[in-house]
Amino acid sequence: MNPVSTRRMYRRILADHPSCYLTSQSLRHSVVRDISLNGFRMEGLPTLPRHTMVMVRIWLPDRKETIDIDRAVVRWVREHEFGVQIIALSNEADCRLAAYIERILLRHTRMPWRELVPTND
Repeated sequence: MNPVSTRRMYRRILADHPSCYLTSQSLRHSVVRDISLNGFRMEGLPTLPRHTMVMVRIWLPDRKETIDIDRAVVRWVREHEFGVQIIALSNEADCRLAAYIERILLRHTRMPWRELVPTND
């Protein structure tokens, strides 16, 4: 019997958020290009090998606070981008991330012609 795999459990929101990631060997600047409750796509150099464990900090455009991801794993790599799945984060960070995504989705529901792109309002 094959295990069932679920991809993209949550809707992804286009993004352009400064971020950084920390591995056991280095700290690097990056940009989050899309984000969901389960993970995100990052752009950065150098890219990381699959299965690398990282800590991530994301700066949101409408918040002075950051979202700190305590533990995440690189799931795929393509040129200068890599996909990261969230493994562990604090309840506070989880709530901040969920509230941010909800605001973007609600804004899109009220104005469906707009792309799901965050703004600074």
